[in-house]
Amino acid sequence: MEVLCLIFILLVIVQWYYKTKQVKQLHSYYQKFLESGHVIVERKRSFFSGAILILQLDTAANIKDCILLTGATFFSPWRQFEEVIGKNLLNLREEELHKYQKNVQKVFRKAIQSYNKSNMDALVQNMTISK
Repeated sequence: MEVLCLIFILLVIVQWYYKTKQVKQLHSYYQKFLESGHVIVERKRSFFSGAILILQLDTAANIKDCILLTGATFFSPWRQFEEVIGKNLLNLREEELHKYQKNVQKVFRKAIQSYNKSNMDALVQNMTISK
């Protein structure tokens, strides 16, 4: 019984270590992206597998850089998602998104919605300020 408890505690410590490492990488990518553009961070949670997307955009919504984390465990690595670099976020069509996993498709849709919402909020704010 003590051996099982010890193994469980060891697994929890290993998981905590790797999750902390992933979060540190997230913050370093986020800070790097903030230095030279607009940043969108979106996530899609799921019971089995999730996705976190970090996009660096220019003022015209062109994707300058993209980092993606997909998977179900803390062993999932961050990877550069080069297929979308150089494309316009607002011009990504459903046909293009269908090439990717479902959780990646959903996180891109959320990113497009977030970008549109932030632009609408900025437009409304500018209209109220100019009155």
